[in-house]
Amino acid sequence: MLSALQSDQIGKIGVGVIIGLVVIGLLLSMIITKLIGRLIILIVVVALGAFVWQQRSSVLDNVCKKQDLTFAGVHVKVPADVQAHCKDAVSKVK
Repeated sequence: MLSALQSDQIGKIGVGVIIGLVVIGLLLSMIITKLIGRLIILIVVVALGAFVWQQRSSVLDNVCKKQDLTFAGVHVKVPADVQAHCKDAVSKVK
């Protein structure tokens, strides 16, 4: 037959449970930290990609309309060969 737990056994079991909970907590915190870190990196990369794509589209849409364009706030000059191509394309349309 099983006997009741003694106070010294409760102390040992309590310490074991606390150690187990601390180890489980540390493992979960590392997993959650890595997951959150990866999600943050993913969000930043997607946002930067969308920003660059939007800026690229803006430059390509306005390359024949303007002589001085900006890409992320940096002024970009249209090369002479692109200007000549734009003039040729406009003259062919007229």
